[in-house]
Amino acid sequence: MQQRPKVLCLSSWYPNQLKPTEGNFVEQHLKAASQIADVALIHVVLSDQHQTITIQEKSAPYYEKVIYIPRSKVFLVGKLIAYFQVLMAYWKHALLTPIGKPDLIHGAVLYPIGLIGLMLKLRFRKPLLFTEHWTCYHEYTEPQPSLWQKIMLKLIGNRSQLILPVSLDLAAAMQRFGIKSPMKVVANVVNTDLFVPQAQKAHANFRFVHVSSLDPIQKNFHLLVNAFYELKKQQSNIELHVVSDGDFEPYRKALDGLDFASSIHFHGPQDPEGVAAILQFADAFVLSSRYENLPCVLLESLATGTPMIATNVGGVAEIINSGNGILVPSEDKAALVSAMQAIQQKSYDADQMHQEAVLKYSQTAIAAQLAAAYQQVLS
Repeated sequence: MQQRPKVLCLSSWYPNQLKPTEGNFVEQHLKAASQIADVALIHVVLSDQHQTITIQEKSAPYYEKVIYIPRSKVFLVGKLIAYFQVLMAYWKHALLTPIGKPDLIHGAVLYPIGLIGLMLKLRFRKPLLFTEHWTCYHEYTEPQPSLWQKIMLKLIGNRSQLILPVSLDLAAAMQRFGIKSPMKVVANVVNTDLFVPQAQKAHANFRFVHVSSLDPIQKNFHLLVNAFYELKKQQSNIELHVVSDGDFEPYRKALDGLDFASSIHFHGPQDPEGVAAILQFADAFVLSSRYENLPCVLLESLATGTPMIATNVGGVAEIINSGNGILVPSEDKAALVSAMQAIQQKSYDADQMHQEAVLKYSQTAIAAQLAAAYQQVLS
């Protein structure tokens, strides 16, 4: 492999004007990749908010080109027109980046961008690898992919030179799903310069924090609210702080007038600096999901030295151990309440937790793993 390979990146999900937090974990991976490769990302978005084709470019820490294409309003054939426009945008702009012709193509989330990845693989005659974050390969996730998506996922996955699932659990699920390409686990990334332990000032109440999209099926926030209510009946000195870009209004209405609602504080969406500050402010982080892969927020909690409680689903057990938190069964309110009681009595070494994050999940650590992956496909 040459010193710095030229890597063309594509992603099904990526932060943009319409969805500022979508695929932010992909952005962190590309920051890590930019340490060891010349990276150029192209991302095309169909937009109802743009009247003309609009291109946004950024040059650091890697080259990024986000292209907004107005969504066609033509009856019946509008989707066909949109698909052709997206296809042509990727074809045209794949060579209009500072890296020129790439040495390899690195995609994120197989469907739907994998179809573009296969097209460019044939065009450039270069290897194609994918990082996968999607939970859909698990038999128990909702909603399940459609028949068409299942066909495409297998087609794309089995025509890639290498798959990089973010957890061992996801790798096993993808193999059960029918993807036979070689796999190498490369975890999600955390900014260990931003997410650092910070000494707290003395405070009266124990602060639990929850950060998620509040997706009612996956994140199962109502379980956490019910557990918090049970604990609040036993302890008055607890608070729950919620960070989310999701819709909190249904919960706000459901909690309206209940005596413990004043102890639940909704902070809305936050940028990375805001999430870091709230985790540093927290006494413990709680995640009550029904399914996950390798949640970035757990890595952020680890890096800030904030002990964690999480349901034992997906790749969560690959992060949490006795030195940094407590695992509980999914859907088990009693176990969650017990864990929220127990964590208040335990002590954890914040600096040791941070060092664990640096060794396993920092940009430097993941950059080294990506360098090995690139070398594998290029050789």
